[in-house]
Amino acid sequence: MTPNRAFILDENVLIFAQTGTNENGEPDDTCTELVNRIIDICHTIVIDIPLWAKYRHQLDQARRPPVSQRSAMVRLLRDAIRIDGKLDGFDRCNAVSFAEEGLIPQGSQDDRFIVRLAVATGATLVTADTPLRDDLESSGIRAQYDLEVVTPEEALASLAPSE
Repeated sequence: MTPNRAFILDENVLIFAQTGTNENGEPDDTCTELVNRIIDICHTIVIDIPLWAKYRHQLDQARRPPVSQRSAMVRLLRDAIRIDGKLDGFDRCNAVSFAEEGLIPQGSQDDRFIVRLAVATGATLVTADTPLRDDLESSGIRAQYDLEVVTPEEALASLAPSE
Protein backbone atom coordinates (compact mmCIF):
# COMPACT_ATOMS: atom_id res chain seq x y z
CA MET A 1 0.00 0.00 0.00
CA THR A 2 1.23 3.48 -0.86
CA PRO A 3 1.93 5.75 2.11
CA ASN A 4 -0.37 8.67 2.82
CA ARG A 5 0.40 11.68 0.63
CA ALA A 6 -0.58 15.29 1.16
CA PHE A 7 -1.97 17.49 -1.61
CA ILE A 8 -2.73 21.19 -1.82
CA LEU A 9 -5.42 21.76 -4.44
CA ASP A 10 -5.39 25.14 -6.13
CA GLU A 11 -8.91 26.54 -6.27
CA ASN A 12 -8.97 26.07 -10.05
CA VAL A 13 -8.80 22.30 -9.47
CA LEU A 14 -11.95 22.44 -7.34
CA ILE A 15 -13.73 24.67 -9.83
CA PHE A 16 -12.96 22.22 -12.63
CA ALA A 17 -14.02 19.34 -10.37
CA GLN A 18 -17.33 21.01 -9.66
CA THR A 19 -18.03 22.06 -13.23
CA GLY A 20 -16.74 18.85 -14.83
CA THR A 21 -14.55 20.83 -17.23
CA ASN A 22 -10.88 21.58 -17.83
CA GLU A 23 -8.99 24.85 -18.28
CA ASN A 24 -10.27 25.07 -21.86
CA GLY A 25 -13.91 24.80 -20.78
CA GLU A 26 -14.21 21.33 -22.33
CA PRO A 27 -16.00 18.47 -20.55
CA ASP A 28 -13.40 16.66 -18.44
CA ASP A 29 -13.75 14.63 -15.23
CA THR A 30 -10.04 14.58 -14.33
CA CYS A 31 -10.35 17.04 -11.44
CA THR A 32 -13.57 15.48 -10.17
CA GLU A 33 -11.94 12.05 -10.14
CA LEU A 34 -8.80 13.45 -8.50
CA VAL A 35 -10.69 15.05 -5.59
CA ASN A 36 -12.82 11.96 -5.08
CA ARG A 37 -9.82 9.61 -5.18
CA ILE A 38 -7.84 11.70 -2.70
CA ILE A 39 -10.76 11.62 -0.30
CA ASP A 40 -11.66 7.97 -0.94
CA ILE A 41 -8.18 6.62 -0.40
CA CYS A 42 -5.76 7.39 2.39
CA HIS A 43 -4.48 10.77 1.26
CA THR A 44 -4.82 14.24 2.75
CA ILE A 45 -5.83 17.62 1.37
CA VAL A 46 -3.84 20.37 3.09
CA ILE A 47 -5.76 23.56 3.61
CA ASP A 48 -5.52 26.70 5.69
CA ILE A 49 -7.96 29.50 6.44
CA PRO A 50 -7.16 31.70 3.40
CA LEU A 51 -7.37 28.72 1.04
CA TRP A 52 -10.70 27.61 2.53
CA ALA A 53 -12.06 31.15 2.03
CA LYS A 54 -10.81 31.12 -1.57
CA TYR A 55 -12.45 27.71 -2.16
CA ARG A 56 -15.77 28.91 -0.83
CA HIS A 57 -15.74 32.13 -2.84
CA GLN A 58 -14.67 30.52 -6.10
CA LEU A 59 -16.98 27.52 -5.81
CA ASP A 60 -19.95 29.72 -5.03
CA GLN A 61 -19.21 31.55 -8.30
CA ALA A 62 -18.72 28.41 -10.39
CA ARG A 63 -21.64 27.57 -12.64
CA ARG A 64 -22.95 24.08 -13.01
CA PRO A 65 -26.56 23.15 -13.43
CA PRO A 66 -28.58 22.38 -11.47
CA VAL A 67 -28.25 25.21 -8.98
CA SER A 68 -28.58 22.77 -6.06
CA GLN A 69 -25.21 21.26 -7.03
CA ARG A 70 -23.25 24.53 -7.21
CA SER A 71 -21.69 23.94 -3.80
CA ALA A 72 -21.17 20.19 -4.22
CA MET A 73 -17.41 20.48 -3.73
CA VAL A 74 -17.84 22.68 -0.64
CA ARG A 75 -20.15 20.03 0.82
CA LEU A 76 -17.73 17.25 -0.12
CA LEU A 77 -14.88 19.07 1.62
CA ARG A 78 -17.01 19.82 4.68
CA ASP A 79 -17.86 16.12 4.89
CA ALA A 80 -14.16 15.27 4.53
CA ILE A 81 -13.34 17.50 7.51
CA ARG A 82 -15.21 14.99 9.68
CA ILE A 83 -12.96 12.14 8.53
CA ASP A 84 -9.75 12.06 10.53
CA GLY A 85 -6.73 12.89 8.36
CA LYS A 86 -8.60 13.93 5.21
CA LEU A 87 -8.17 17.69 5.61
CA ASP A 88 -5.11 18.87 7.47
CA GLY A 89 -4.47 22.39 8.69
CA PHE A 90 -8.05 23.64 8.48
CA ASP A 91 -8.03 24.56 12.16
CA ARG A 92 -4.65 26.29 11.95
CA CYS A 93 -3.64 29.84 11.17
CA ASN A 94 -2.45 31.04 7.80
CA ALA A 95 0.86 29.82 6.40
CA VAL A 96 3.45 32.54 6.95
CA SER A 97 5.48 34.35 4.33
CA PHE A 98 8.93 33.09 3.39
CA ALA A 99 12.11 34.95 2.45
CA GLU A 100 11.99 34.39 -1.31
CA GLU A 101 8.32 35.20 -1.71
CA GLY A 102 9.20 38.44 -3.46
CA LEU A 103 10.73 36.39 -6.30
CA ILE A 104 7.29 35.20 -7.37
CA PRO A 105 6.61 37.09 -10.61
CA GLN A 106 3.85 39.70 -10.56
CA GLY A 107 1.45 37.56 -12.59
CA SER A 108 1.37 34.93 -9.84
CA GLN A 109 1.47 37.19 -6.77
CA ASP A 110 -2.24 36.55 -6.15
CA ASP A 111 -1.30 32.88 -5.56
CA ARG A 112 1.37 33.55 -2.97
CA PHE A 113 -0.91 32.29 -0.17
CA ILE A 114 -1.00 28.83 -1.76
CA VAL A 115 2.77 28.89 -2.40
CA ARG A 116 3.28 29.78 1.28
CA LEU A 117 1.24 26.73 2.22
CA ALA A 118 3.29 24.50 -0.09
CA VAL A 119 6.56 25.85 1.29
CA ALA A 120 5.36 25.47 4.91
CA THR A 121 4.04 21.92 4.52
CA GLY A 122 5.94 20.31 1.65
CA ALA A 123 2.64 18.98 0.29
CA THR A 124 2.25 18.41 -3.45
CA LEU A 125 0.73 21.50 -5.07
CA VAL A 126 -1.82 20.56 -7.75
CA THR A 127 -2.74 23.36 -10.13
CA ALA A 128 -4.03 23.81 -13.65
CA ASP A 129 -2.44 27.28 -13.64
CA THR A 130 0.41 26.95 -16.16
CA PRO A 131 1.78 30.47 -15.48
CA LEU A 132 2.01 29.67 -11.74
CA ARG A 133 3.88 26.43 -12.42
CA ASP A 134 6.20 28.27 -14.84
CA ASP A 135 6.74 31.15 -12.41
CA LEU A 136 7.68 28.82 -9.55
CA GLU A 137 10.17 27.13 -11.84
CA SER A 138 11.69 30.31 -13.33
CA SER A 139 11.96 32.05 -9.95
CA GLY A 140 13.88 29.10 -8.49
CA ILE A 141 11.35 28.70 -5.66
CA ARG A 142 10.28 25.22 -6.79
CA ALA A 143 13.86 23.95 -6.74
CA GLN A 144 14.95 25.82 -3.60
CA TYR A 145 12.10 24.40 -1.53
CA ASP A 146 11.98 21.08 -3.40
CA LEU A 147 8.31 21.66 -4.18
CA GLU A 148 6.36 19.11 -6.16
CA VAL A 149 4.09 21.17 -8.44
CA VAL A 150 1.93 19.09 -10.77
CA THR A 151 -1.05 19.28 -13.09
CA PRO A 152 -4.31 17.59 -12.13
CA GLU A 153 -3.57 14.93 -14.77
CA GLU A 154 -0.14 14.22 -13.25
CA ALA A 155 -1.59 14.05 -9.74
CA LEU A 156 -4.32 11.65 -10.83
CA ALA A 157 -1.82 9.46 -12.69
CA SER A 158 0.29 9.28 -9.52
CA LEU A 159 -2.63 7.70 -7.66
CA ALA A 160 -2.37 4.16 -8.94
CA PRO A 161 -5.71 2.42 -9.51
CA SER A 162 -4.60 -0.45 -7.29
CA GLU A 163 -4.49 1.74 -4.16
